Amino acid sequence: MKQYTFIRTGGDKKHIEAMSLKKAIKKYDGKPDDHDNNVLVVWTSKKGNVSNQMLRLPHQFRKERKGRL
Repeated sequence: MKQYTFIRTGGDKKHIEAMSLKKAIKKYDGKPDDHDNNVLVVWTSKKGNVSNQMLRLPHQFRKERKGRL
């Protein structure tokens, strides 16, 4: 299990353990605020590389964006 850290602009942090980024995003229950709809996700890979990604909330996965594949 990898530990994903979700960081909001206000400084709020939430740690989630999941097998993949997609599953961590589903577990994250952060609702978008009026002024803040972005969240930074930081995690460490198996090889020890630190990765990060900026997401817009609410996040739509590819299946939701494209319809049924």
